[in-house]
Amino acid sequence: MSTYTGLDLIRRRLPSVRRLRSIGRSLFIAFAVVCGIAGLLAAAGHLPTVPVEATTTYVAVLLSISIACLLVMLWWSDRQGHRMTERVIEIEKARRWSDRRLSEIIEASSEGIVVYDANDRLVLCNAKFRDTLTANGGALRYGALYEDNLRQSMRLGVYTGIEDPDAWIARRKASLRKPGVIESVRLANGTWLRISNQVLSDGSVVGMRTDVTDLKHRELELANREARLSRLFGSLADVVLELSANGVITQASPAARQLLGFEAADLEGMRLDDLFPAENRAQLNELRRRLHEGAVQSEAVILYTKPTGETIHAEVRLWLSDRSTGEQIVTGTIRDVDDREKAAALAQREAALVSAIANASGAYMLVLDNTGQLVRANAAFEDLIGMDNSQMSGSLLSANRKTRSLAAIVEPAIRDGGVEDFPFEFDVALADRRDAKHTVRFAANAVPEANGSLRYAVLVGIDDTARRNAETALFEASKLSKLGQMAAAMAHELNQPLAVIRMAAENAIDELELEPLQDAGMADFLQSKLKRIADQTDRASKVINQLRAHARKGDDHPAPFDVPEAVQSALDLVGEQLKLDGVQIAVSSQPCPQALGHRSRFEQVVINLMTNARDAIKMTPPEQRDHQPGRIEVTILASEDRKRVHMSVRDNGPGIPEHALDRLFEPFFTTKPKGQGTGLGLSICHGIVAEMSGTMSARNHPDGGAMFEIDLPASAGRLSVNERQVAPAA
Repeated sequence: MSTYTGLDLIRRRLPSVRRLRSIGRSLFIAFAVVCGIAGLLAAAGHLPTVPVEATTTYVAVLLSISIACLLVMLWWSDRQGHRMTERVIEIEKARRWSDRRLSEIIEASSEGIVVYDANDRLVLCNAKFRDTLTANGGALRYGALYEDNLRQSMRLGVYTGIEDPDAWIARRKASLRKPGVIESVRLANGTWLRISNQVLSDGSVVGMRTDVTDLKHRELELANREARLSRLFGSLADVVLELSANGVITQASPAARQLLGFEAADLEGMRLDDLFPAENRAQLNELRRRLHEGAVQSEAVILYTKPTGETIHAEVRLWLSDRSTGEQIVTGTIRDVDDREKAAALAQREAALVSAIANASGAYMLVLDNTGQLVRANAAFEDLIGMDNSQMSGSLLSANRKTRSLAAIVEPAIRDGGVEDFPFEFDVALADRRDAKHTVRFAANAVPEANGSLRYAVLVGIDDTARRNAETALFEASKLSKLGQMAAAMAHELNQPLAVIRMAAENAIDELELEPLQDAGMADFLQSKLKRIADQTDRASKVINQLRAHARKGDDHPAPFDVPEAVQSALDLVGEQLKLDGVQIAVSSQPCPQALGHRSRFEQVVINLMTNARDAIKMTPPEQRDHQPGRIEVTILASEDRKRVHMSVRDNGPGIPEHALDRLFEPFFTTKPKGQGTGLGLSICHGIVAEMSGTMSARNHPDGGAMFEIDLPASAGRLSVNERQVAPAA
């Protein structure tokens, strides 16, 4: 690439060295001719008469002067030529350096630069221009016309999507020499170029090609966003407004036609106050006042009457758009909340109706929040404990002496549990305003938040005191029946040991007193007899004491108790009977928390399961048990989270008939032979476990025999106990 500068003009105007030497020779010849003519004139006598010697001298002097002048002229000419040569060399170096620097600057430019001469022929272009337009190769030719390069580029696919090539080329050619014309062109590879041209004084054209692909993409994205925003703005059900400082509507969304009954264009120029009745304009003024006092947002529900006469509830919200710039432009929305306001009024009426129903019900109803604080209680519960909502609302149940027993069960479930722990049922003893005890059975249900967490706990309780008393009476009657059966068996068992004790003791005492024995072996024998008497007496005393303890009526209110200890007490009563019937007992117990309930009733459940297992084993022929002795396995363990206590009782009897599994806990249903069972034992046991908020189930074990499983909730605050292992009854 070559360029021209002002140095080229200086170099062209300076005379060359050859020209300078030619001028010197011409001057010397002219001087010599003049001197020669002067000599000839002098010789011919035309000059003044002078002596010959003087003439000779004169000629010699002239010749000398001519020679000297010639030498001086030659020296000066050579010196000037040398200086001029050095100057030209320096100018040429400067020109080449200037050309190189200009070329580097043009090549390094991030813009595509192209130069066409006065005839629209391509003179030069930089690498950026070439790289942009020659992606398909060979689209540019130096010296070619602008039009020819365009056609070549089109043939090579640089430009695509041009329906009329001739018209397009003509338009591009016409804009080449129009200063200030800027246009954008999209290439086939997706690149966008911004083209601008500048015509110079000599008729040449300098063009700039700027890659604006990113800018075009951003412009397109901005246009798409504006289109989406416009569609969103038009699809909003709310009316969106922009207000001036004096409350005049400057812009409104299309929803105004549906909601307000006005076209958006008709609202522009109207004051917002003019849309609402005069009695409601004070609310609008209050909204604007709060904004100007620094509020970020203000809102109010105002009655609006449409041009058709329909009146609706409209929620007006106003925002100050940008207080930091000092502009007082207010944006706002108007929303139709008529359905919401009507629904709120309906909900209020329904809430009053529900409250009336709850207060009219005889059940106790409480609502607790997720912290355990009382939100509301119905009139029945207020009447029970003698306190109203104003005294209890916002406080924990544990803060009230009369509801602490209820709090001991509910508050841990709310505090430590979650929605997954609901629903559940439980029994609790509450004292009324006269401190009389009531047994209330509550059902607890959860009201979850949208994210699944606990929002409210709703408790509905039924006073179960009368039914519980009747059930207790029935239970006591059943227990007495069982106790009578055991007493009859024990009477036979205890009569003979007691007779032996008396006879052996009396005979031994009389014999030892009358005739002391000399035989030491006999003395040892008598001592062993006396020891056996003592053991039998202790065993009889223990059985009698356990029988009396079990026959004693227990407390009707639930309390924490140790499950392994209760199992051990039950085994102390029936263990000897099971042993006499040839039934082995194996008990496995792990460290577990205490359960909440009635220990004496739970012992009755264990006794009932043990005796039922014994009866089933006794009905099984030995050959069906592979000649193995009868066996009962009791397993006690805690759940992994130590919130439940699990107990299972398994025997190696014939199992439960399949048809009886679904009806096993129904009252008066029994699988025993006629006359050997009432059908109430398992039903009562199931009810006892359910009253303790536990579960009881039955199934057949895969290895044979029946298996009963009981799952009880652990007592809150009593989750750590020492390890207890229950030993089988002797």
